[in-house]
Amino acid sequence: MMAKNRISAIVNLTEDNTVTLPLTNARPIAALPFAGRYRVIDFVLSSIAYAEIDSVAMFIGESGRSIYDHVRSGESWDLDNKIRGGIFTYSQQNWKKQHHAENDLEDFYYNHRLFLERSKTQYVFVSGSSVIASADIQNMCSQHIASGKDITVIYSPMQENLESIRKNNRIFLVEGEQDEVRAFGPQDVATSDKLNVSLNSYVLSVDKMNEIMDEALEAGIYLDLDALLEQYLSDLTINAYEYTGFAKKINSIESYYEANMSLLDRKKFASLLQTSIPVLTKRKNGSPTYYDVDSKVRQSIIGSDTSIYGEVTDSIVNRRVEVAKDATVANSILLQGVKVGEGAKIEYAIIDKNTIVDAGAQIIGTPDNLAVIAKGSHIEA
Repeated sequence: MMAKNRISAIVNLTEDNTVTLPLTNARPIAALPFAGRYRVIDFVLSSIAYAEIDSVAMFIGESGRSIYDHVRSGESWDLDNKIRGGIFTYSQQNWKKQHHAENDLEDFYYNHRLFLERSKTQYVFVSGSSVIASADIQNMCSQHIASGKDITVIYSPMQENLESIRKNNRIFLVEGEQDEVRAFGPQDVATSDKLNVSLNSYVLSVDKMNEIMDEALEAGIYLDLDALLEQYLSDLTINAYEYTGFAKKINSIESYYEANMSLLDRKKFASLLQTSIPVLTKRKNGSPTYYDVDSKVRQSIIGSDTSIYGEVTDSIVNRRVEVAKDATVANSILLQGVKVGEGAKIEYAIIDKNTIVDAGAQIIGTPDNLAVIAKGSHIEA
């Protein structure tokens, strides 16, 4: 394994959260619950922890309250030791981008530079926060050094749902001759039957990152670092690192639903959650789930502290959910604290946390038109 402290990490929690409304009314995509126990941010933080990276900076689009509540000191990912480094947070990045674009004042990249300077590392891992994957960052960095290229981009070969991928993803990596790698947009790969899709994660030297920030500042370009690197890819020599495990991008309600539901497939569940890279999350103590003698549960993931009296099929149920007698839940995602009343019926729906569904109420969506209920709603019969 590479020497410790040789690489730091910058994670950008700045993805467009309007694509997942109303689930992201008061949280970034990174804070969305996932697979009944985790949050989306857990996966990149777990990869960072496995790589024994000590210094991590998180640049958050808005206030970040939900992220601070979940991550706290970073103890769950062994990032709470301030002697070695720690986890550093910078909020309100969206406001800062607008502020600099309008007034062109102080160095927009000052905090990025300061973090990299104080981390005293040679390389930096730069990532977004809306991808579900478990990448080996140390291996990625070692391959980057061996390649001699300016930047290494991690990609996943995909052959399913290509129309949706072309619609919702901006960068595709196409390998050329003599180990050249080029970046293309959706219009350039409209007829491809296989896509090497960038997972929005990069490794490069700290010197090269500073050089790119200098060029961007001179050009008046103010972007989060993952978006900045994407913009400058055509000017860089690129090394492509192939990731063959479970990979999903959360960039729409449909992709969030699909990513969760795909884990009902045992092979896909194992390829994400039963690998050499453990997925870590905030520790929560709770009682086991209670299944009533008359309850029926099939092909579902059920969180702890939950009580099931009715029927749950092909669904993801988070912690502290109650499904009352004669209620049915199918092909749906119920987030934390949802209460489903007696005889209620839910199909093809995503129900956000602390929603109350009255006895006899119905929430019926379809595979092509999911019913999405906002946090704290009250659904009457």
